[in-house]
Amino acid sequence: MNTIKLKSRFYVIVLGLFALGSLNSCLDNNLSTVSEINQDFSGITSVEVDGAFLEVEYQGETGKQDVSLDALLRSNSDKRHEIVFNVIDGSKLKIEVKTNSGLSGNLRTEGFIRLKGPKAMILDLESGSGKVSAKDVVSTETNLLVGSGEIFAKNISSTLITLNSSSGKIYGEDITGKVSALVSSGNLELLRIEGNIDVEGSSGQTKLIDINGMVNVSVSSGKIELSKVKALGKASLSSGQLFATETGLGSATSLKASSGNIYIQSVSNLKDFNFNISSGCGLVRVGDSLTSGNLVINNGSPNTIRGEVSSGKIEIVN
Repeated sequence: MNTIKLKSRFYVIVLGLFALGSLNSCLDNNLSTVSEINQDFSGITSVEVDGAFLEVEYQGETGKQDVSLDALLRSNSDKRHEIVFNVIDGSKLKIEVKTNSGLSGNLRTEGFIRLKGPKAMILDLESGSGKVSAKDVVSTETNLLVGSGEIFAKNISSTLITLNSSSGKIYGEDITGKVSALVSSGNLELLRIEGNIDVEGSSGQTKLIDINGMVNVSVSSGKIELSKVKALGKASLSSGQLFATETGLGSATSLKASSGNIYIQSVSNLKDFNFNISSGCGLVRVGDSLTSGNLVINNGSPNTIRGEVSSGKIEIVN
């Protein structure tokens, strides 16, 4: 699965439901059970779910060996959607909401796809407008994707954790591993992360707190709040804002702001770094040095923090 595929599928679903809702319907408005699955699977090491509009959840449990699937789909149409699954190569469980052809006016649905299984599990969970949740997982790869839905991740230890959302919300806590997060106009909040984080967004809001790793961030008009971050890497803003407190600097720190503002209250000793920050009509401040032009400070350090600002503002203080 990829972000483009997720967005395309999500927009098709939304546009389709909007069009169908305007048609006259002779369906019974009472919801009936279309799919109901309660089944255990052995030998599973990987789970892939495309939940469309349903809630998707995986809960890891200590000592559990089989994967238990509890799924329900209720609708006022018994022909439009159904939950299907199959096991691939004996070890990968694939579950999806299958959409059948045909028109269904005034379509209403509800339900969920919930799984419990071993903590050691590779996950690829996706939902368009539903909620995706993963808890207590140890893995080499964890992918969680939503359109306008919500992502919840807790107690995840994975080599790579991918969190993607269009206009939805992402919340994660107590995560170990490299985190890659893509948020368009949604919100991202991560707490207590052991590992590096790469964040890319447009107009969304990002909050990162208690990060024992390096943070790289690139946003357009979004807002970023950092607190207790071990090291800030590359930070790039257009008209957005970055406000950081108790945040470290490092050899990889570089700053770029167009009409955006960057404020960093650092726990690092500013005299341990050289600074070379260019400015158009913007303002630059490092410690007690303030200028509307270029600011060059040579502290005789092997590490130089570079930056550029157009009409925005860059401030770095202790």
